Amino acid sequence: MKPFRQLVLNEYFEPAAGRAIRVTLAFVLPLIWGLWTGNLGPAVWISLTAQLLSNIIIPGSYPLKMLILSGAALACAVCAVLGTLAGHHPWIATLLMMVLAFLGGFVRQTGNFGPGITVAVLLLYLLSLDHPGNWKTAIQLSTWVCMGGMVCIVFTALAWAFVPFSPFRRSVALVWKALADWLHAFYLQQSQQSTSIANPLTALDEQELSFRQAMNDSMEWLSRKQALARARLYRQVYQLVELRRIASQIANGLSALRTTIEQYHHLQAFPGESLGYLLDNLSRTAERLALSIVSHRRENVYFTRLALERSRHSANVWIEQLKANSGESAQRAIEAIQPVLDDVFHQFEEALRILDSWISSRTDFTIFLRQFITSASIPQTIPWVRFPLSFRSFIFRYALRLSLSMGIGVALYLSFHIPHGYWLAMTTMIVLQPEFGATFQKASQRVQGTIAGVIVGSVLFWLHLPIGINLGIVALCSFLMAYFIQRRYAIAACFITIMVIALFHLLEPVTWQLGLIRLLATLAGSALALLGGYAFWPFWEKYRFPSLIQQAIVANAAYLQQIADALAGHHKTFQQFLPYRRKAEISNQNAFLSLRRMQDEPEVHQVFIQNYFILLGHQIRITRILNTLAQYLRHNADTISSSLQRAEPQIHQVMHTLHELLMQSILQLPLTSAHVNRTDQPTMQLDTLQHLHITGIEKPDEVNQQLQLIHELIHLLIREVQGTYQTARALSDTTHTDLGISLRTFYDKPSGR
Repeated sequence: MKPFRQLVLNEYFEPAAGRAIRVTLAFVLPLIWGLWTGNLGPAVWISLTAQLLSNIIIPGSYPLKMLILSGAALACAVCAVLGTLAGHHPWIATLLMMVLAFLGGFVRQTGNFGPGITVAVLLLYLLSLDHPGNWKTAIQLSTWVCMGGMVCIVFTALAWAFVPFSPFRRSVALVWKALADWLHAFYLQQSQQSTSIANPLTALDEQELSFRQAMNDSMEWLSRKQALARARLYRQVYQLVELRRIASQIANGLSALRTTIEQYHHLQAFPGESLGYLLDNLSRTAERLALSIVSHRRENVYFTRLALERSRHSANVWIEQLKANSGESAQRAIEAIQPVLDDVFHQFEEALRILDSWISSRTDFTIFLRQFITSASIPQTIPWVRFPLSFRSFIFRYALRLSLSMGIGVALYLSFHIPHGYWLAMTTMIVLQPEFGATFQKASQRVQGTIAGVIVGSVLFWLHLPIGINLGIVALCSFLMAYFIQRRYAIAACFITIMVIALFHLLEPVTWQLGLIRLLATLAGSALALLGGYAFWPFWEKYRFPSLIQQAIVANAAYLQQIADALAGHHKTFQQFLPYRRKAEISNQNAFLSLRRMQDEPEVHQVFIQNYFILLGHQIRITRILNTLAQYLRHNADTISSSLQRAEPQIHQVMHTLHELLMQSILQLPLTSAHVNRTDQPTMQLDTLQHLHITGIEKPDEVNQQLQLIHELIHLLIREVQGTYQTARALSDTTHTDLGISLRTFYDKPSGR
């Protein structure tokens, strides 16, 4: 029952089964019409177009979805005409394929829907090459394609009534879901008695970055400023922004809690088991709250309140066990932890008050109408395709790579008259990804799934099944393909192969040879994609990461300067910290994704990857420490500033030195080390910091216990900045002449992605 319950919960956040049902209906109903009326040929074209367009993931409002689908259907119809007319002329067909693939390379990098549109348009061009003819044939085929587009749009409009979720509301729910996953990772780390100090990056760090990514994705839908402008018309939209803000505040408290716990986790009687219960209950509370946002069910709000009460009880037990430890360190830990926990529970209560105001006074029909209306009320902009025509551009290189690879595939198919040879170019199109690591992974999954599908499909249709069972197999495989295509591509590829064999069997009896042709075309197309990804202007992450980690260090340095000004007595509101914090977190996330891509690349291109992970780990921890300082300044700015007056000159000097050391670290990276003359000044600053003692807050009185935490946080910050500089220095001392030349080639001028 637990896996089924989790499946249902996941469907609320990512409705994969609902989308699979819509794709299957759009695909199967035209086939039934074709079998019923004897127009199976046109029905296949209508079904394929409807399925391809329905598979496009468009995370926007329903009006925007229908607008994008209309444009995609028109592009499919035009490409069907071009393919039909060029089918008799191999070289014209090849040139057209290269032009369309080149344009598709830019479209593919435009939002989440780009890959789906590219696959649909180019695949219909490839299929129409196998049905050459005159203008009459081309117009007829394009009419069928347009009808398939209309079927897709109709089912999308019908889905609006059944699932009227605002995409922005779902994005806020996903923010809370990411927060729940972060808390669960914290619980798992605590239960395993491990800390993040020993490793450059842990699973907990990755979940923290995932939460920041979910926040950024939601911010792209609607900013707080936009919501305030529409608060009177769409109060629920403004409340959703408030729920997102609350999740961000809880995340700040969680970050501060983690930093504080890491300082006191070494205590002999530290109640780690009670802390684990607290984190587990908080994780369940956040997950229930996310479910309440996306489902609007009263029982979920009730269960959220129960989970919060259990969390509060766990927190009280944990604090009492800490108090039982009579040591001075335990008392300092309580003084540091108690305000953070109080703020976290206050934020959860505020979120529940917002949910209560939504649900308690409204009927289900009122909620439905509000969901239906607000799903179209979020301001949306049409995502235009960018064309950065520069060889330094990542997108431009990928477009060239896709164009050349698919051109070769079509030339082979038409020149040697390969049966169903369009499968070769189609496989190349699907497998070839912007990064080589992703291309290799996709090729492996595609081949595995095709082999399994060929075996199963050949056995099934060797039995000569009745047409009704055959159609049922097509429908089942369509559903499973749509369900798994974003989750387990190898499984999806298996069902795609069975579905294709079954579809051919509806038209005419098939033999084992069809499966063999499919397998050989898949192997050849995957090999061509791997060749293109490796040999045709690849863009390895070792060239991109130094620039990204530089941005992360610069962002942390700017954030550190703001915190330093606040500690020095300058009035800084928490809202003034937010742009700097967000910039640092986004930069860390971009660098982390780059390293993840580098891990999938050939080992020869994983230059300095271990040092890069260590360097990024320092940046993530610097950002976390600065977030913790900002959190304490938010609640105790006046007390801290007045109590630090005696130590203000030293703190100013220390923070200024840390800022300078971060900026000096940038000069040691491979990106810039060839352009600067190193000095011994950073080393002298490093020696000074190693023996740093700040007077005035070493032994604070009982009233100002939190000043001791500020002192300890500054020392943690010193350690991480030292680690940043030393790691960057180690990189600069490594021989990398060839790398430096390559980096100068790519980064002397700015480029588009």
